[in-house]
Amino acid sequence: MVKRDENRNEIDKINKVEKMSEVQKYMLNILKELVSIFDEHDIKYYMIGGTLLGAIRHKGYIPWDDDIDLAIPRDDYDRFLEIANDILPNSLTLRTYDDESYHHYYFARIVDTRYKILRMGSVKEREEELWIDLFPLDGLPRNTVKRVIHKTRLLTLKVLYHFATFDKVNLMRPNRPFYQRVIIKGYEVWPFKVKKGYKDILDKIDRLLKKASINDSDYYMEFMGSSIPFRETCRIEQYGDGKFYKFEDTEFRGPEDAEYYLSHVYGDYMTLPPEDKRNCHAAKFIKS
Repeated sequence: MVKRDENRNEIDKINKVEKMSEVQKYMLNILKELVSIFDEHDIKYYMIGGTLLGAIRHKGYIPWDDDIDLAIPRDDYDRFLEIANDILPNSLTLRTYDDESYHHYYFARIVDTRYKILRMGSVKEREEELWIDLFPLDGLPRNTVKRVIHKTRLLTLKVLYHFATFDKVNLMRPNRPFYQRVIIKGYEVWPFKVKKGYKDILDKIDRLLKKASINDSDYYMEFMGSSIPFRETCRIEQYGDGKFYKFEDTEFRGPEDAEYYLSHVYGDYMTLPPEDKRNCHAAKFIKS
């Protein structure tokens, strides 16, 4: 109880001192605009990851984080991808892995082309637009054997995808875990390279994910955005119809059982990380 009170006091102190960065302010405006579109077209979304953690622990952004993560159940996700170009304003653009942009991730991204940031992350340092990541929520087979086979196939394809996108990895990314640096260095000298293009691999992942219908599943799984495979898997009822949580000056939807989700993904999520680990995404606003 004493430790929890100390954590709360430290969090409150940080929240009072820290103000939104320029990047965070613009991102929040994009989020409001996007959620308004979702509501208008009856597209269900949930805050997940660091966005949900920030909402619960800080009532807004994690002070040292600057991105927004939303998850959308598969049927609504695919429907949004189909109509996005018709309903998004001119300032917002949909990026997917199968378009002609530099976007090489499986999950979709909404970018605001009016603004630029300098980003140091999982790709080489470059100018990028401001963005919000959209992750599909997929199901898992109820049958135990089928579920194990499904997970094994997905994991194999994900490893191949990472090898196929090795040239996009930034070795200078701040705070990259030691085991990742070892794997990256090992792959540099590995004589056998993945020759299949990453889009072909993502096509296979896409087809496989869609085989496990949410209607025949007890779980929601966010697969391609998680650094630890299958960690972001929760029972569908824990997401439910969602619950609204304060995020800065607005409320947005998150899973009904946010406490379970955050404990499952982060463990003791109310304990702040050491100061030298508070650098999830390094981004600098450079121009508009």
